[in-house]
Amino acid sequence: MNGEALSAQLTLLPDYLGNHLLLTLIALTAGIVICIPLGLLVTRVKSLQWPTLAVAGVLQTIPGIALLALMVPLLGTIGTLPALLALIVYSFLPILRNTVTGVLNVDSSVVEAARGLGMSDRQVLYKVEIPLALPVLVAGIRTATVWVVGTATLATPVGATSLGNYVFSGLQTQNVTAIIVGCVAAALLAIVLDQLVRLIEIAASKRSRKLAVTAVVLLVLLIGGGLSPMILRAANASERGSAIEVGAKPFTEQYILAQTISDRLEAAGLTANTHSGMGSMVLFEALAGGAIDCYVDYTGTIWANVMKR
Repeated sequence: MNGEALSAQLTLLPDYLGNHLLLTLIALTAGIVICIPLGLLVTRVKSLQWPTLAVAGVLQTIPGIALLALMVPLLGTIGTLPALLALIVYSFLPILRNTVTGVLNVDSSVVEAARGLGMSDRQVLYKVEIPLALPVLVAGIRTATVWVVGTATLATPVGATSLGNYVFSGLQTQNVTAIIVGCVAAALLAIVLDQLVRLIEIAASKRSRKLAVTAVVLLVLLIGGGLSPMILRAANASERGSAIEVGAKPFTEQYILAQTISDRLEAAGLTANTHSGMGSMVLFEALAGGAIDCYVDYTGTIWANVMKR
């Protein structure tokens, strides 16, 4: 791995990292908003507990790449939306299970004492059960964080930009530097987010306002730093007009062709986005649905796959 090759890969890092961070944060936020209230509900309605956890468990058994691929025909589009929905589903099980486990494992004598003091069911839940279950609940969020960061690297084949672009392009072009940069960046992102969630857990358990503020400030800095290149790029793109979406398949010739098309468009004063690493039929459906504007295909592929000849 020489310095020139590493420098070339690092120039792509702000865009890939920003998109990966955005996918992760939105998916985790949606998972938390959905699963914590649902988990609290099934602790009260026992008949819902087994079916809810069983469905979440079944969804978790679906391989990440298969779940992402399944979202494309279901939604009829490629890009961020199918990737987001798949990642949200993938975050369900650890958050939901830990919420249920944490609340149900609160010492029954403590709950009875709270009821004896005249607390309502709502007060018992919010003032006793949730605070005591918080360490288990946050542990589920930490697990979901690591899973979502890892699964987001598989979003490349469905047209969503992420750190997986490094991995998939590196595998196809035998570029070890790209693979290493992608893997290291994804691992560091998972570690940083995990430790930020842990800091929030410590702040909550110790009732420390200082730690809570520190965690929030660090999270805001991470989000701001990660997304700022994307925001600047979007602002520049809006000044230059709508971007032209260029698709590409997952092999060397396609990477070259797509980049050549994008370079020609940029030279003409237009804005171009490249979506690499997608399969033939995914690309064709994306073109037919208007998700991309152009890509290079081959007569044999069109003849057999599209025309069914």
